[in-house]
Amino acid sequence: MYSLKLRCGSDEAETLSFQLWEAGTVAISESYEGAACELTAGFEDEESRASLLDQFAPYAPEWSEDRTNWEAVTRQAWPGCAVGKRLYLVPPWSEETTPEGRHRLIQNPGQASGTGEHPCTQLALQAIEASVFGGCKVLDVGTGSGILAIAAVKLGAAIAVGIDPDGSALQTASENLYLNGLTPLLAVGSADCITNTWSDVTVANISATVLLCITDDLLRVTAPVGVLILTGFPRSEAEALTEFLPQAELTLLGDWACLTAKLSSSASSLLA
Repeated sequence: MYSLKLRCGSDEAETLSFQLWEAGTVAISESYEGAACELTAGFEDEESRASLLDQFAPYAPEWSEDRTNWEAVTRQAWPGCAVGKRLYLVPPWSEETTPEGRHRLIQNPGQASGTGEHPCTQLALQAIEASVFGGCKVLDVGTGSGILAIAAVKLGAAIAVGIDPDGSALQTASENLYLNGLTPLLAVGSADCITNTWSDVTVANISATVLLCITDDLLRVTAPVGVLILTGFPRSEAEALTEFLPQAELTLLGDWACLTAKLSSSASSLLA
């Protein structure tokens, strides 16, 4: 076995992890210190050493032979995780008992964005928990691993549709939905492929840059008295989005932010 060590900002860790999985890593460990993150990825052979060092050159890559038991590392790195008041995230191999009163969310870690570990995913899950009601329709824009759509259905939504421009992410989302005994409702695309006012609760865990480009569509697809949940950005970027959603509630986890807006018919008229 061999390992590749990278150093990056905590806001880059999730994207780099996804790139490492695509490059063929068998496992990843993460270590955080303030705003800095150290990623160590395990590889079975040295065939991709040169290309990996070139691809990740900006992140001070270090390649070394490694005797780490990466299967054990992976299992230890993903213990059960309680989120909010009613959710409990576990990997497929977990034998931990689900705490009383919580819904078990099975999540295969690493294969797409949204493993449940990132603060923005946890903020989104908490906002969904507070917003979903029995029989509602939920739209997860940029669904990634599908974890938010899974949580919505577990919490009582009648239907949760996940959309993502990345088809490979949808494959992972489909697998995770099946792990939870759910039928995938997924589509390649963004909010522009959804009909007006379809969603009672719309959630988008994407960068602020993308969110600013699709805010009109997010408002359009959300019911006039629905809920719009936006996350995926640090606190420093939240102000730009509150200009579109002045009534939104801001929640924080570390340096990361989430905006939850309970819309009214007047809020929807911002589209005019």
